[in-house]
Amino acid sequence: MLTVAMKAERKEDRCDHGIAAAIYALIREIKHIFGSKPKGRLDLIIGMAVNKHTGEHMAVTIKITNEQKVNVTLSPKTDSGKPAKLDGVPTWTVVNGNDTSSTVVVAPDGMSADLVSSDTPGDTTFLVDADADLGTGVEDLQETITLTVAGANAKNLGITVGTPVLK
Repeated sequence: MLTVAMKAERKEDRCDHGIAAAIYALIREIKHIFGSKPKGRLDLIIGMAVNKHTGEHMAVTIKITNEQKVNVTLSPKTDSGKPAKLDGVPTWTVVNGNDTSSTVVVAPDGMSADLVSSDTPGDTTFLVDADADLGTGVEDLQETITLTVAGANAKNLGITVGTPVLK
């Protein structure tokens, strides 16, 4: 595991951009150490947020616009971080939303799904439920995903020019 502690030297480095700022800082530090020509590949995996007091996973929150969808993939792991199998196909359901809520389109194996934004901004909560017991018993493993949909911003003014007429 590589831990990089850096002091913000530029104004944009001091801005709080969360994970994105940390990734850019890490990339700058790697370029500084190894030079600007790539000599290899850096794979970066970001795990689920964990409550620092209880050690429990926190709900996943995703923000998109009402013109987007996002794919979510399950990658079950053991307590030590090794890949784990599930018994059966995980189920994905909307547990909090209304008639104009976002929707879910689940892959046949249940291991991924597209969360499709509604046309109306707002939050939709999805529950993913899977059986972690590979035997005859059932050990429910559940995660929640909150999809926050924001209205898409205008990107151009869409100017229309009329037909010229005599003055």
